[in-house]
Amino acid sequence: MNMGPHYRIWSLLLHTFLSLVSLAVGIPDNLIHSSGDVTGKITFNQIEGNYTYLRDSGALASSVPTLVTFDLFDLRRNFRSVVFKYTWDFGNGEVFEGPEPFVQCSYTTPGNYTFKLRIGATIPKQSRITGLYSIDLTVLDAIQSIELRGPLSYNVDQSNSLSFHVGGSPPVWFCWRVLPDCQSPSPMSCESVRFYENIINLNFTFISVGKHCLEISVRNNISKLQTSYNIHVQDSPVNHLIFILPCAAVIFATLIFISVSVCCPLQESGLVCKPLVSDMLSDDAVTDIEMHASPLKDNCQLQTSSRGNESQPLLHQQGTNSQPC
Repeated sequence: MNMGPHYRIWSLLLHTFLSLVSLAVGIPDNLIHSSGDVTGKITFNQIEGNYTYLRDSGALASSVPTLVTFDLFDLRRNFRSVVFKYTWDFGNGEVFEGPEPFVQCSYTTPGNYTFKLRIGATIPKQSRITGLYSIDLTVLDAIQSIELRGPLSYNVDQSNSLSFHVGGSPPVWFCWRVLPDCQSPSPMSCESVRFYENIINLNFTFISVGKHCLEISVRNNISKLQTSYNIHVQDSPVNHLIFILPCAAVIFATLIFISVSVCCPLQESGLVCKPLVSDMLSDDAVTDIEMHASPLKDNCQLQTSSRGNESQPLLHQQGTNSQPC
């Protein structure tokens, strides 16, 4: 790993500042396995923008520049003139050696790594002194997105499934709450649930219609992200059917009652409405038909055929020896 002069100066200044802070704060001892004569403390600081994050839980964010420093405990000042050699093994195949008690690295792939630091020096008139530190690290992707996979409209009084995709490394703590009318009259605590997957499914029943605000907060060991969604809750179609079906039944019964009331008086009076041929013929034509109909009653049948909009009488002869009608 090549480091330019500007980086060395910047890192030295930052290391001096962080050394003062890390005297009291650092990675807990239960995460560090050490042996040898040299004692000290290792700290991991990640620089992102204008912020510096002290990682004291053994978890690092991926693809973020990380400054690793070693603070020597030399209360008796026995090693003031000693030049140490530091060998940094990042656990991902990269190894760096140098005299500075700090180094910069970056883990691009999430996973578990074993970080090792070897310290060695030779003191005049004394034997060689060494130190070995081993730390188990967990590299995680920061929470970068929270996506609601599903509609933004739901039915009231029904169990609804809400599905979310979290862009980041699990495990995550998922905290959520629903605010009717997007108002919170008093401080409300959210329901926090731990998940070990990126897909999160929740079941929730909205008890009132209107606009709701769904507030979500997701965090893991190295990051935190908050977001909010506007949810519209509407009446269930089942509730509409419960109102529509009785109305339809009342309207249908009313129509039947009206039909029966209109038709029953005509049937009781014996009136039959049907067209009469005489209504469409003149008085002379009716008289002529009546005069000629009697002799032919035994041999002929009077029928009508329709041609266009006119009705004409048709006389058909019955029998072979009958006279033409």
